[in-house]
Amino acid sequence: MNRLIILFSFLVFFIATEVNAENKKLSARAEANDANGDGLLQKNEAKYQVKANFDAIDCDKNSGLDGAEIRRFLSGKGCTNQVAGANIYHKKNYPTGPGPFPAIIALHTSGGFQSTNTLIENFRSETWVKAGYAWYAPNFFAKHGITTATRMDTFKEYREDIEKELAAIITLMKADPKIDSKNIFAVGFSNGGFWTSFLAGEGIVTAAASHYGVWRASMGRWQNPYPAAYFSSKSSPLLALHGDGDSTQKLKFFELAWSLIDDTPKIERHIYEGAGHAWDCFPSFPGLKKICTNNFEAPNREVTNDALKRTLAFFKKHAK
Repeated sequence: MNRLIILFSFLVFFIATEVNAENKKLSARAEANDANGDGLLQKNEAKYQVKANFDAIDCDKNSGLDGAEIRRFLSGKGCTNQVAGANIYHKKNYPTGPGPFPAIIALHTSGGFQSTNTLIENFRSETWVKAGYAWYAPNFFAKHGITTATRMDTFKEYREDIEKELAAIITLMKADPKIDSKNIFAVGFSNGGFWTSFLAGEGIVTAAASHYGVWRASMGRWQNPYPAAYFSSKSSPLLALHGDGDSTQKLKFFELAWSLIDDTPKIERHIYEGAGHAWDCFPSFPGLKKICTNNFEAPNREVTNDALKRTLAFFKKHAK
């Protein structure tokens, strides 16, 4: 996880600066769509995901989106005046058609929601929608102010809060008429892999997959029994995929945790020889390609494709 600080710091800095400044001026691109020139985007002027999520983005409910609201949405954050008890901010996407569809909850890395959505191919909605799944992706960092620098707080100070928040998102998904409530799966990457272990371990989802997940969620003298402590005979099926060359969550951490849960029913594992961390780091923006290559053991197309294939097969095997 240490390398995630280097990998995502520049993205986090610019996103945080832009959002926290609450600059309400529209970007040049959004301004070009502002047909009536009022400095806001009305619903008929918005496009794509902004239009699809218009009501949720319109934090002040004035029927127009300003620059700060749009940037907050694009950075994976919800309204700053979110009411107590509200679900944590999340994005969603569906395949074409009425459904109901099987669904995936995708859980981001220590780089945060937006960086993961930009860099990690098997996290992004298009990967799952193409496979026939509805896609929900919560930002479990933003509400608690967690950053790459304070990522270990995820597993300690805010662990119980995030457990409740992710369980609430699953409840929301089950109530979604476009989702098959019996077939909700989880996939998590690095930090998010810890949370797939929670959702599977506690039997909250139908099945889950951890891709290069966090299996040792502690540093120094502090010893954390989780995620291994989540598992029992009542756990849902889990597929754990890991690389033997992972220098961020070393194989020995995975092996130790696995030795504590290997008698749990319906759990499977696969170790990729020569694969490192973030093997599916293929940026959606070509200019970021060197970041993945330089800051991890290098992305691996063969492993990326195989990991998705194995995960889809595992979910199909355990569908109800």
